[in-house]
Amino acid sequence: MKRLEKRLEKRLRALEAGLLPQSVVLCFADGTTRTICGPANFLFSLFIDACKGSDMSPQRDEQLDLIRRSVNSMEPGGAHMADLIRCFLLGPVKMGAANE
Repeated sequence: MKRLEKRLEKRLRALEAGLLPQSVVLCFADGTTRTICGPANFLFSLFIDACKGSDMSPQRDEQLDLIRRSVNSMEPGGAHMADLIRCFLLGPVKMGAANE
C-alpha cells in the first residue's frame, strides 16, 4: 500500500507542476518591467497564435503586444520563448549600408 501511495503522490506532484501558472517578466527599454502569466505552456500557444495570425482574445493580443515592445525577458528555468516570439513578431532586421 505504501508503494501505491508514493506512486500516486509522485504523479499528483507532476500533474500539479504542469498546471501551475507560469509568469514571465518582460523588460522594456525605459527600464520598466511587466509580468505576464498563463498556464504551463502559454508562451508556446502564444507563439502558435502569432504564427497563424488568427483572431485572438483581447488578453492574448495584449500579451503579444507587450512581448513585441519588450527588449528582454526573464522566464522560469532560463528559457527564451518570449525572446523567440519577439523575433518572430518583429521580423528580420533590415541591414543598413554600413552592414551590407
